[in-house]
Amino acid sequence: MHLRTARRTRAGSHRLVPVAGPALATTTLITLLAGGCAAPGTTASGVPTGAGAATVRLAETGDYDTLNPLEYPLGITSKLYDGLVAVGADGVLEPGLAAAMPVPDADLTSWTVTLREGVTFSDGSVFDAHDVVAAFDAVRDPDMGSWMAADYAMIDAVTAVDATTVRFDLAHPYAGLPARLTLGIPASEALGDSVVDSPLATTPVGTGPYVLAEWRRGDSMTLQAREDWWGGTPEVQTIHLAFVADENARAQRVRSGEVDGAQLSPRTAAQLDGVDGLELVTNPSADYRAISLPVTLPFFADPAVRVALNLATDRQAMIDGILAGHGVAVAGPFTPAQGDAYDPSATFEHDPEAAAALLDKAGWTIGADGVRAKDGVPFAFTVMYFAEDTLRRDVAQAFASDLAPLGIEVSLEGVDRPYAVTAMDEKAFVLGGGDMPYDPDAQAYRQLHSDFAVFDEDDAYSNPSGYADPRVDRLLEAARAEADPAARAALYRQVQRRLVDNPPMVAVFALEHTYVARGLDAWDGLDHVLEPHSHGVAWGPWFNVHEWRRP
Repeated sequence: MHLRTARRTRAGSHRLVPVAGPALATTTLITLLAGGCAAPGTTASGVPTGAGAATVRLAETGDYDTLNPLEYPLGITSKLYDGLVAVGADGVLEPGLAAAMPVPDADLTSWTVTLREGVTFSDGSVFDAHDVVAAFDAVRDPDMGSWMAADYAMIDAVTAVDATTVRFDLAHPYAGLPARLTLGIPASEALGDSVVDSPLATTPVGTGPYVLAEWRRGDSMTLQAREDWWGGTPEVQTIHLAFVADENARAQRVRSGEVDGAQLSPRTAAQLDGVDGLELVTNPSADYRAISLPVTLPFFADPAVRVALNLATDRQAMIDGILAGHGVAVAGPFTPAQGDAYDPSATFEHDPEAAAALLDKAGWTIGADGVRAKDGVPFAFTVMYFAEDTLRRDVAQAFASDLAPLGIEVSLEGVDRPYAVTAMDEKAFVLGGGDMPYDPDAQAYRQLHSDFAVFDEDDAYSNPSGYADPRVDRLLEAARAEADPAARAALYRQVQRRLVDNPPMVAVFALEHTYVARGLDAWDGLDHVLEPHSHGVAWGPWFNVHEWRRP
């Protein structure tokens, strides 16, 4: 792979910028102990290393529920597993376990993948086409229970043509299949009968550059480099994760020199830029925040009202205040990460007067109590956010503040995840999206298509507003089947223009993910990456840590 040094911006800062192309779970802190602060031949903790070897120490905000790639795609599992397709520099998809990118037939209903040879799993068994078939059969199997099953519904059959060739036969033309083939492939023998009881949850068996050496639940995790990894032995041989929940504690550790890197909120990261040898690193992402507008509530059933709320929202004020400028305003689930498929002209201006006029015309008028109402129904609703997520809390507060002058009462409710999925059809919610941004279909289809409009607690985050627009459906379906990239991008731009007339949500901004780091100049091979909603350990300046080399 071609390796490049991250681009510099202001004093000592890296800015990782994507090319135009095809894309906050847990917050993660990374410490580069051997990146310039350790004595020769040791890590910063004094542990001896081999020639050129290094230890990377990481701190995560919380422990992982599972290491099963059928439940946890990308993220930390990308260190343990490889997909047929990999996320490369600038978010461009490239061959992983595939010897070359997947090849479709003329109508995009059959895709052929040729596999790398000589690849082994961490248990020593040989990787071949049967492991690929088993993984994609499992992720689609209802009995396996993967939440990703709907993402692979377009696959009719996966066939091992021979030991090094796999064919994907689809139920309909689908141009976005390569992004779905980033799924980590485990050894077929380790899959188990369901994601709940699979041994992969705690004992990963993958082809990736690292293996799990130790996992102290709730405390720490250690990954060890594989000397027999097909991509070459990583020079960073050990990755140690400590689970650190409090952001202030992470910031203190990185500033004191106890650790050399951290993923922090934009405002906290900005405060540490240039302090004690630290530099701010930013990555663009398709990670967006939005407020759902469930159509079960009478006011949100009217598209004009949804437009009014979008006009009332001051996105730039949120970006400047909440993100310290590290974000871009968006009007839907599409972000600049989608390259030519993104339409920057499909936006909402901040125009409270126009919003008020639309609400008046729709019959939601201000009463003597200062609250808008129609037919005796007050315009009042609740916005939920995850109680521990300060960024979503801040978005909810700013949104409520923007609507208050219009005579709309917004109550805020910090909730846990189990409660959120039970109430999302009746209460608005601060969404976080962009889990798989490396193809526009994966970014937007489940958020917009009416196939997901009926509320399902088991899939509450897909189309949580209950949005249904036949025109949007037709455009999304046409884009799935379009083989010409330019024509496909044009269809997605049409979708975005329609979303301005008939919005499903109040999309606010796409974030830049922010990190602080020390000692990055001690390494060659740092690459840019376009990040999904999830970020931290596998992302930031460390997303390709397995490829780093000393100069």
